[in-house]
Amino acid sequence: MGLDLHATCSDAAWYLSAAEEDFLWVHVCSEFFAHEFNNTVCANSSFWLQRAQQAAVAKDYHFFNLTSIDDLCVQLTGEAIENPVLDDNCAVQLGQRSLSAEAFRHCFLPNNSMLVSAVCGGRSPEGSWASSYCSKIHNFSHGDATCQYRAWAVHDFTNFTLLELCEQTHGLREYICHNATLFNRLSRAIPQFADFCADLQAELEGRKCLLQRFFDMLPARYDFDTSQLCVDPAPMLVEALHKMSVCEVEGGEREGFLVALGYVLRVLDFMVGLSSGLDEGEREARQGLAQAILLSSLLDNTSWATLQPEASTSVLHTVGVFLRREQNATLKEDLLSCFSPVLWDLIQLDDNSSALRFLLQEYLQMPRDSIRTLVMSAEKDAVKRFLSHMHQSWDKLQVETGQASQKELQAMETMTAAFIHKFPRVTPELFVDLSQFIPYMSVSDIMSFPASLIVNDSVLTAIRDHSSEMKSLQKKAFVKRLLQSSVVGDVPSWPPYFLSSILPLLPYLPVSHFQQLTSQQLTPLVELLGNGSLDGVRGRHVLRTLYSRKQNLTRDNILRLGVLACYLDPVELGSFLRDSAVSSALWQQLAQCMSKGLISTSGRLSSWLIPAVENLNVSSMTPHELSTLSGLFPQLGASFLLSLPSQLLIQILSQSASQRYPPAQAFQMLSKISKDTSLTVETLCRLKSLLSGLSSAVLKDLRWSEISGAEHCLCWKMLLTELQPGHRAMMYNAMQETLHIYLQNITQRAHCLLPFIPLRKLTEILDGKTILRNVSLYRGIRWSAQQAQVLFKKIHQLKNITSKMASDLGHISSGMSCDFLRLFSNNTDFVELLRFVSEQPGGTRPALRKCIIEELRQQPAMNLSALSPGFAATLPVTMIEELSNASFRAILDHIQTHFADFLRMPHYKQTNLAEKAVTELGSYRAEWEIDGPTLDVLGPLLPFLDRDSLALVDRGALALRLEEMRSFCLPKEALRDISALFTQKDLLGEPSQWQAGDVEHLGRLVFSLSTKQINSIPLSVLNKDTVEQVLVGQSRWEDSVVGGVCVTQCTDLQRQRKMTQSLLRGIVKARSRRAKVPVPSCADIRGTFPSAWTSAQLSRMSQEDLKECVQVFAKDTSMSSEQRRALWLKLRKSFSPVRELRADQVLALGPVVTEMGERDLQDAHLTDPGVLAHLGTLTHWSPKKTRAVILGVMRKRKLKVEQLTAVDMATFGNLMCGFYPSEIKRLSPYNLSVAVLFLRETSLPCSEQQMEELTSRLSRPEAFGPVSAWGPEVFTEIGTLAAGLEDMVLSALVQEQVEGITPEAIALMSPKKMAVVFSAVQMSWLSAEQAWAVTEEQWAQMDAEQRHAVGLARYEGDVLLELRGRNSAPAADSFSTYSLALCLLLMHLL
Repeated sequence: MGLDLHATCSDAAWYLSAAEEDFLWVHVCSEFFAHEFNNTVCANSSFWLQRAQQAAVAKDYHFFNLTSIDDLCVQLTGEAIENPVLDDNCAVQLGQRSLSAEAFRHCFLPNNSMLVSAVCGGRSPEGSWASSYCSKIHNFSHGDATCQYRAWAVHDFTNFTLLELCEQTHGLREYICHNATLFNRLSRAIPQFADFCADLQAELEGRKCLLQRFFDMLPARYDFDTSQLCVDPAPMLVEALHKMSVCEVEGGEREGFLVALGYVLRVLDFMVGLSSGLDEGEREARQGLAQAILLSSLLDNTSWATLQPEASTSVLHTVGVFLRREQNATLKEDLLSCFSPVLWDLIQLDDNSSALRFLLQEYLQMPRDSIRTLVMSAEKDAVKRFLSHMHQSWDKLQVETGQASQKELQAMETMTAAFIHKFPRVTPELFVDLSQFIPYMSVSDIMSFPASLIVNDSVLTAIRDHSSEMKSLQKKAFVKRLLQSSVVGDVPSWPPYFLSSILPLLPYLPVSHFQQLTSQQLTPLVELLGNGSLDGVRGRHVLRTLYSRKQNLTRDNILRLGVLACYLDPVELGSFLRDSAVSSALWQQLAQCMSKGLISTSGRLSSWLIPAVENLNVSSMTPHELSTLSGLFPQLGASFLLSLPSQLLIQILSQSASQRYPPAQAFQMLSKISKDTSLTVETLCRLKSLLSGLSSAVLKDLRWSEISGAEHCLCWKMLLTELQPGHRAMMYNAMQETLHIYLQNITQRAHCLLPFIPLRKLTEILDGKTILRNVSLYRGIRWSAQQAQVLFKKIHQLKNITSKMASDLGHISSGMSCDFLRLFSNNTDFVELLRFVSEQPGGTRPALRKCIIEELRQQPAMNLSALSPGFAATLPVTMIEELSNASFRAILDHIQTHFADFLRMPHYKQTNLAEKAVTELGSYRAEWEIDGPTLDVLGPLLPFLDRDSLALVDRGALALRLEEMRSFCLPKEALRDISALFTQKDLLGEPSQWQAGDVEHLGRLVFSLSTKQINSIPLSVLNKDTVEQVLVGQSRWEDSVVGGVCVTQCTDLQRQRKMTQSLLRGIVKARSRRAKVPVPSCADIRGTFPSAWTSAQLSRMSQEDLKECVQVFAKDTSMSSEQRRALWLKLRKSFSPVRELRADQVLALGPVVTEMGERDLQDAHLTDPGVLAHLGTLTHWSPKKTRAVILGVMRKRKLKVEQLTAVDMATFGNLMCGFYPSEIKRLSPYNLSVAVLFLRETSLPCSEQQMEELTSRLSRPEAFGPVSAWGPEVFTEIGTLAAGLEDMVLSALVQEQVEGITPEAIALMSPKKMAVVFSAVQMSWLSAEQAWAVTEEQWAQMDAEQRHAVGLARYEGDVLLELRGRNSAPAADSFSTYSLALCLLLMHLL
């Protein structure tokens, strides 16, 4: 019969009669049955009155005063009562002979200590019960010292007066009766002592609590005082559970108790009877008991093998229930770490796949270090058995990697690595058992396998079986390791069965090896290769090897080729596309290749593919059939898709969000969708491919929803991030109007828009108090640099910011000034402040970074490892040398994942990091070569090595990695050395001997060659198809993040154009003096680019080809004025009358529109802001034509200059230069100050007078006020417009203001102006980013001191580096320059 604690803990009588004898259970009631305990005891005045009466009857006031029940009540309520004082009513009540229960509760409850203090702390009236009570308490307190019986002499124990006084002293009776020597002496002197001790044993047995009785009944051996289980069992039980949780139970007398503990806990579980009807608090009590039972039951793992299957099932079920219910991740982790081998054996014994699946899921939730420790600490045999069983049960586990979270995938990778590292040498059998983990193997682990292992048949079979789940890097790693085996031999000797076994790896065979495959080897594999995703370089080798030019392809051959058909010459494919027998299957295959990105969607092939597809009845095609054409949609034109229902159009376009449509097509389709449907902002976010077609009509009809969740926030952020400036201004204005976000009504629901608010409005919307009041919201917003500066300044003006508060401000703290940072430079927590600032996302502001570096130089003993890897990567060269190995490895890891940031560094820093990486991560071999593993570690850092290091690169290793190098950025400083590597005899040899395969192998790397080398490549090799592949590769690379940054930061564009012209010479020029100059077709234009052809060649194109290629012309912004003019003269007939041009027609012309006549530009309808947003980005306008566009727009919209809004100015962009200076003076200063956020990155082609008028308007009170009052944030906000400030204004700028000027604005200043307005002192204030923005033309106009100041800024104060850099710059040396350098050097030393 179980003890009903529900009833017991609700029984006041039980507390009064037995509670103090068994206080453990009182504690249980207060802990786990708090509700009952509170109602029965703490909040029950009757209970406390009975307690007082009970003490009075027993005359045991000491017992009443020392009770712990009142302490439990205090703990329960969480209220500490200090300095209790009776109120006046209580004082009156005390003077009476009787005291009501209500008055008693009011005055004295619930705390006993308060009762004693309140009653006896002051003077109680004579004759009252309180006076009697306090007298007893007072007398007893004086007896405390008398009753220290351990200090008594033997004769004191025979003093009956003393014994009567101390009779209730705790332990006195036991001390007398259990001390044999003392008891014998006393009993001989006074025989009554025998009676005194007679009933002690019975009384002690009666005092035992339930837990102590159970332990005393157990036959287990243990060595501890069981009475402690009644007094305070918690420490003992905690120690026991801790020992089990960390697997430290080793057996012995002490641990024998732990074994017995499991049985005791089960008995307690049965008796407490908490298996049903549990509320939340009681479930927590049961949960703790369950944990203890589970851990104690798993203690002895030596006898699991003898269990019957049903026993193992019961244990696994118990463990599973525990893991599902347990919320403490640490406890679960401890259990799995300690007992996994036991569980593995149980699972294998029971063949329980569901338990294995559940256990695997639990592993995936563990920290990665814990997973590694778990595997590495287990016995090898146990791990082998587990792997074998998992391999056999893998299909039953139904592991879905596609649905796994990123954390689970990382956990799988960690587990895989741990299994591999567990065994120093992996055998074929073990690899097969590991094969289910192949998709999670790291490249380094794959490369660590023995080369002989990879060629094993069973291993190759396992790799083939899991190839569909593998990443390309893993397949490449297996191939590299395979080729390192001496058993493999030369490629031409590979037998058919071996080629079949490595078929999934063949597409990843290095090109240099793949091109060695012979026709005999490839013939049996054609269909198998055609069913894969073979790339163009390898696919064209297969075609060249199997199909000679003399052998015509048949219909059957075409259909068998599969993906290989996509690599045939477009001219040859054109004839098959006109063949109705194969046309349908062929165009579907070609369209599929385009959708996968295997071939270009806009190349020569599209000229033959479009006619075959555009005659299809698109309205009868299913969505799936339409999706196969998605890659070709932009080439088919808007008319092809406009016949579809709008809902179907939305569905198709949403599925191909990565596709980008030309503005003209996007404009048409978005307008149709807006008219036919209720277009919502969420749908617009799904139509990312059409955002370039935004118009005022679409935004007007757009349906907006509340910003209520993270999903809406992401949508709105995407719209404001990916749009170009003019469209972004339109969208921001529409959002603001819709949400009614005005200066006085900005709410938390609009926090998504805050990072996009112009600085002028932000200063009005937010003040210091508002920011501090909502700091929990604002601290996590990714503010721009100038916004963060304003917000931090506002808070600092209102409140003194400490370093701790700075970290609490989150992203806002990135706006702190240098002066603020220096306030804490001597504080002990300065390192933590630097760590916090350096870890801010988005990077550190250049001026603040410069300040931090200066402070670090002042404190050379400071630990640089505290800095974030991203910040540490930008440190001066001398500081990089002081970093620890671990810190530098963290920098390299950061660079690999943020390579675009690396490309923005000065070249000398790039080279220093690359050279240090070679030293740190890869050592030169004995032959002094940089080998393959080192190249793999370097990755994209390779081209940034210096000349001497590049010369040491192993040519054979480099040949295997040329394919990876196509994605590398090749800095202009290294092109000569890299081209020397490529043309070595043991690599590709002399370009004059190259074949088509060599050029295809290099791809865009061909542009590293010199003009002479490219010109030496035979023209027969540089055919239209080969050249197109090179150009497509270069174009795709430039569209990538790394490629885009490399082109702007590391590329000599003028040299790039020359190399491209040399590559195209055999296509765009006559091959001999007698040959005619070629006239391009649209296919030729697509295979090259419009600006590759002269204006004369373009003017001779047929009208049909011109119309077909209009959108191709619109994409080329590098055409000269003559080329654009020639095209407009030919196209004008197709776009007449000009006054009736539609918006989509204007957009279709692209940069060609800049060659329309002034009258045409005034007559054309160019008023839609969406159209103007595109026209405003064009940089080819002449001043007269810019003026013509502005006049036409202002006249048609009937606007005055004063009426122009911020959106109008933002959409005008470069067209703002069409206003006369006198008209610019009339612009609204406020609206212009709002519009600068969208104009700040535009290099306005205005005159100096126009720019000065624009910046003059910005210095009006309605805008930013006088320039002298501008902070650095205003200079940053106006961006490139700062270059237009007047000379006198610029020369008067102070350091903080100079620091706010953007590098783009520095580069736009005229050379003469730059040299005149900025002194050498002002130039010394420049950050490294600003200093490197100084152009060669500006440098040439500077005097020696200015150059030296700029040089020191570039090299961050490193005098020696500056001298070295100046030696390579066009600077004149002078005595004053060297004197200044010497002074600066001495200052640093001092």
